[in-house]
Amino acid sequence: MNAVRTERGRPVAGNGADIEFSLALHDKTGKYFHGRDLIEVTSDLLHRQLFWRLALDSVPGGLTAKVIGRLLSLEVNARVRWAAFDRLTPRQRRRRPVAHMDPFTTLLHRLSSRDLVLCHDVGPLTHPGLFDRPVTAAYRKAYAEITDVGPHMVFVSRASQTAFHELFDGAFASSRVIYPPLRSEIMAAKQSPAPGVAKPFLLTVGGLGARKNQKRAIEAFQRSGLAARGVGYVLCGGREPGHEAIIEAARRTPGVRLLGFVSDPVLNWLYAHAAGFVLPSLLEGFGVPVAEAIARGLTPLVSAGGVLHEVAGDGALLVDPGDADDIAGAMRRLVEMPAPEAERRRSQLADSIRRFTPQAFANAWRDAIGQASRID
Repeated sequence: MNAVRTERGRPVAGNGADIEFSLALHDKTGKYFHGRDLIEVTSDLLHRQLFWRLALDSVPGGLTAKVIGRLLSLEVNARVRWAAFDRLTPRQRRRRPVAHMDPFTTLLHRLSSRDLVLCHDVGPLTHPGLFDRPVTAAYRKAYAEITDVGPHMVFVSRASQTAFHELFDGAFASSRVIYPPLRSEIMAAKQSPAPGVAKPFLLTVGGLGARKNQKRAIEAFQRSGLAARGVGYVLCGGREPGHEAIIEAARRTPGVRLLGFVSDPVLNWLYAHAAGFVLPSLLEGFGVPVAEAIARGLTPLVSAGGVLHEVAGDGALLVDPGDADDIAGAMRRLVEMPAPEAERRRSQLADSIRRFTPQAFANAWRDAIGQASRID
């Protein structure tokens, strides 16, 4: 029997469930951290880490990860495009329940009602224009099969859970929300100044793409007039579909600086020195950067009525993500906010993020895996 090996290298044998962690091949995304933290707190309940068709003791890297990721993508695309592929190449079948860190990987397995599926959002179905067409097709097939089988469903927010069940009314083994914990390494990391960034500045953290709405946020910053007052706008994160328009908007807008992906020490410095946090996103599953910003004492500007509102609570500045003037006004409020209002909001925000503790995360996932692993 192979043992699960956590990122810190402690192998622990378990018989409860296997964990499908293929998305760890794309390191440093929110889904990666969620799975990594899950393994850390439930390692005694887990049997194997699965990457495509391989059971490994740790997350592969370098060329190995690229090759495995490519083979995984080819298999998923084949199963989506050709129904006969399932007959020619049977799906994996596991004796234990499988905890899928994303619905995408259910297409590699013969799904069981004992399995667990973590759902971050149903964006590929509700907002298909924000995703590449093959991605939308794969998730449409995955969600259809999930609804037919009815496994244990886990969601990262109430908003995602509600959106899912509004689309799919099947009978599921269970349905629960488990909030991700705040990343401890962000709080503990040393600070390293971001090259070329001068204070004061507003900050956005998250993948650069259409769903994060950074293009409209840059337009709002231009309308706000803050650049003429010496205030900058810094955006950092990897590239997602739609990043080209954001790069072009940043290039032609004074005061805007794109940093791309940054290290934890640089990110820690940015959180510590920003005048406010900006994320008027069109679509989120949870919004970890918002919670991280709040933990560092920043007041966030977020989209009203969605998951970011759920995460931040009413202490945030809430905007219409489709209205650049509304966002511009809120940006000015972040910079000009009187001290008493800022203190009041910080108190509200701190109360809101007390839900996102490592202990609550561990307890909830241990209960979920224990329920899926029980044989009545």
